[in-house]
Order: sequence, then structure tokens, then C-alpha cells
Amino acid sequence: SGLWESILKEVDTESRVADKNVLLLGRAGIGKRTLVQSLLSHACPAAAADAGANDDGNSRAVCLDYAYFGSRDPEHDEAATAPDYVCPSACSVLILEDVRYEKVLRSRITPDSLKHCAAVICLDLKLPWTMIEDLRQWFELLQRLTSELLQLLPLGEQDQLREKIVAAVSDYTEPGEQNDGAGESGGAALVYNMGIPIVVVVTRADGASALETQKTVGWSETIEAYLRNECLSYGAALIYTMVQAKNTRNVDVLFTYLMHRLYGYALKTKPVVPSRDALFIPAGWDTQAKVDQAAASLPGGGLERSFESRVISLEPPPATAPAVDECEDMQHFLKRNAVVLQKLGGGPASFARKSQADPAGAGAADKAGRRDSASGGVRRGSKSDGQMGGPPGTDNSSLHNFFQNLLTRGQSGSAPPGTNPGIPGIPNAGGAPAPAGAGGAPTVTVVPPGENPTPNGTGK
Repeated sequence: SGLWESILKEVDTESRVADKNVLLLGRAGIGKRTLVQSLLSHACPAAAADAGANDDGNSRAVCLDYAYFGSRDPEHDEAATAPDYVCPSACSVLILEDVRYEKVLRSRITPDSLKHCAAVICLDLKLPWTMIEDLRQWFELLQRLTSELLQLLPLGEQDQLREKIVAAVSDYTEPGEQNDGAGESGGAALVYNMGIPIVVVVTRADGASALETQKTVGWSETIEAYLRNECLSYGAALIYTMVQAKNTRNVDVLFTYLMHRLYGYALKTKPVVPSRDALFIPAGWDTQAKVDQAAASLPGGGLERSFESRVISLEPPPATAPAVDECEDMQHFLKRNAVVLQKLGGGPASFARKSQADPAGAGAADKAGRRDSASGGVRRGSKSDGQMGGPPGTDNSSLHNFFQNLLTRGQSGSAPPGTNPGIPGIPNAGGAPAPAGAGGAPTVTVVPPGENPTPNGTGK
């Protein structure tokens, strides 16, 4: 049994098709996951039905996302519709939406994986003014990524990867034609050889209908010419796609072309150019002469002007930010208003805090004030009091007269009935006369502020 198991394992290994990797790059919300789901539906409808139940195809706020679609021979479209069909291999898709997370993508790729890798850059036709800027930033990211990984490979393997790209671009032949070597080839314009196939996919091609207004006359031709010129230097293919609920366009073409570049299956789809919403230009078909010819018919001349000066953003300008109010520093504010507070009679907060923290001291000050009043004198603020910045002096004549009247009544031996001579305005309990002190004179008790009188007439 061990012999049979080893034979079956060897046969299975030899017949197995290697899995591949696809780097899917593009800004958020332009239909990348929907495109991958559509590729899975084309490769294996049964697997797509199972995966679709758990995936809504919407963007997710992640640094790096993952998806997949099946890999097979494009000629097996009919067999793939069977409910029990299984693709012999798969393409793992790493989705990156922000160049700031380039290091996260780098951590998931090894130098050996470049041998089985392709890059797909997605652009949004519904935001055409962003297309060239996005394309250039993703090209720069791929340059940094591939150059670092290629340096980790032996020189022989680096040359093999680059030669494979040169051959795919230079030896391209349209289906049904033979390459006689005459004329210019696409390989002559190859400037940046990254060692991996690159496909530029324009998503939401149904947005081409919005480019036919009076403000966007000639935009479709301008976008096509500039994209072709950018892709030419990198040996990249260019495909317009559209994925809708009941209508898809060029998804099968994209699948066939990826299988052609990753696995070497025959490409039987001819280029479609020019086209507003179904453009297909495989790597190697375009040349600089063809691009210049297309650009010569553009309104305003060729490609000398910048893309941004031709395709201007139609989005409303952002709202003007409100003016910034500069607040005055707190310390400066307090210093500036200290003089005003003193003029209005306000005192420092430290005086109030000291009174609350030391009620015994406050009571002593009150008793001192009562002694001065009883002796007929008025306590005047000393020079040191003024220097300490205390509250301004108040008129104590009313208080002095009040206590003086109390003393006079006490000496005469009479007091208004029903009143407490110690506390003005507070009736005595039950109207009873106040208790007499020594010599028959009523006892005059001064209750400090904040204290309640007790039945025996003493403050507590």
C-alpha cells in the first residue's frame, strides 16, 4: 500500500497546476472586490455561489484585504458551468487601497513569489481626473516593491524574469496573424521592466456615458491617449471593464488575459481600440507611433499639455473653513482684569479661602471688632492692611450705633418686649423676658455671624 500511495502522490503532484498571486491595487470604493467576485463567477460559478453568500462585495477599512478566484483553461468555459466543477488551481488576490500600507503588502510577498505573480492596477472612470495621478503612484509603488525583491534573487533568476516580460511584449502577435518581425514592436518602448506582468483595469466603464456632456467633450479620447502613453513605458495591458447586476463587460477578457500571462494559455481575443467603454489593448500591441497618432487628433494638440489641464475636476470646491478665533491667554486675561476687579470692590480669592479654611481666626477677628465697638471706638484699617490688598474698608457707623443702643437700654433696665436684645429682629421664644444678669440688667450677648443663638442666650 505504501508503494501505491507514493505513486498516486507523485502523479497528483505532477498534474497539479501551481497557484498564482495577483496584487490588486486601487483606491477605495471603485469596485475592486466586485471585480474579483465577477472573476470568480466566470471561472467557477458553483464556487462563486457559495462565496457570494458570505461576501457583500463592499469595501472594508483594512490595511490589506484578501480574496481569490479560480484558475483554469479559458477554453473550458462550458465545463465550468457544471455544478460539481472545481478549478484545478486558484489565484490569491492581495488588495491594497492606500500606499501608506506598502510595508504591510511587502511583508506578505517573498522574492520567490515574483515568479508566480501579476499586478492589476484599478482606475475609476467615474472620477476621470484622478486616473493619471493614481496610475503613477501605483507604478511607483510597484517599482519600489519589485526592485527590492528582485535584488534578493540570484542574478540568473532576475534576468529570467525580465526576459520573460520582454518576450511577452516584443513577440506579441494578434490572433490569426503571424509575426514577421517587420515594423516597430511594443518592446522598443519598454522603459521600466519590473519582472512581473502588469494590467491596468479601468473599472465602472459605464461612466463613459457621463463624458458626453458639453463640459466633457473630447474627454474619452483624451483619457484613452494618456493612459496608453503611460502604460507603454511599463509594458502594461489596458482593459476597460464594467460589472453590473445583469450586465458585465470585458470580465471574460480580463480573465483570459490573466490566464495567458500567468499560465501561458493561448490568447484568442483581439484588441479593441478605440472604444469608450470596452477598450482592450494587450501588452505588445501598442507602439509609440500609434499613441502619437491618436494624440494628434485630440482637441488642443498632442500630449504636451498636462492631463490635469485637460480633464478638470467637476466636483464642487470644498467649503471654506471658518475663520480661526484666537483666544487670549488666561494669565494675560487675569492680569489685565485685576485692576478692574479692585476698582469694583472685589477682593482676592485667597481671602475667602482663608476665612473658610480657618473659621477660628475669622471668629477671633469678629470678637476683636465687637470689643472695639463696645468701647465706643471704630477700628480703622492700618497701613499694613492696605498693603496686603484686602477688601476696601466699609462704614461701621450703623453697627456701632446698634450696639450702643443695646448698651443704653441695658443700663436703663428695659428692653422692647418680645425681642432678643442679643440678635436684632429675632423674637424671643414665647415673648418671655430676657434673663437678667448680675445687678438685674439683661445680659447682652453678641452672636458671631453664622452661629445660632441657644435658649440660654449664649452663642455656640
